[in-house]
Amino acid sequence: MEYRPVNEKIRDPKLLVIDEDGSKIGQMNRLDAINYAKDKDLDLVLFVPANKTGGLPIAKILDYGKFTYNEKVKARQSKKKQTVIKVKEIKVRPQTGIHDLEWRAKNVIEWLEDGCQVKFKIRAAGRVGFKQELIDETYNKFINLLQNKGKVIQPLKKITPIMYECTIAKNK
Repeated sequence: MEYRPVNEKIRDPKLLVIDEDGSKIGQMNRLDAINYAKDKDLDLVLFVPANKTGGLPIAKILDYGKFTYNEKVKARQSKKKQTVIKVKEIKVRPQTGIHDLEWRAKNVIEWLEDGCQVKFKIRAAGRVGFKQELIDETYNKFINLLQNKGKVIQPLKKITPIMYECTIAKNK
């Protein structure tokens, strides 16, 4: 939630004031607007500063405590609805043996069933980095070991001179 100046903390001498029901009252002096809000037992809250409107700042008369409470409730509700996708990572080299690839594929299948995505990285340093067929062979072996439990969302691509990466998610 962003900070909003309230009542005496508003420094602009002239404001465009909006009433609690959303109707535009018009241009008012800061002190007159604060007194008008206090007569109604409400607060004057600055919503749009002058530098963003290019003219008069926009202030609204409302119950600031109730407003902040409702904003926090909305933030909590939106946080409940969002889904967080965990991303796990597996790193191998092109020379990695088939048994190690099988073991890592078993772990990846478990992670995919738990709802995670997996970044599969191949680190090809040295002379091996120039042998694209070794890199492709390791990638294809690993994808075949997943037994159609996962699908490649982002195909293998070179992200640094020695690192290749692909993203795998669970099959629907």
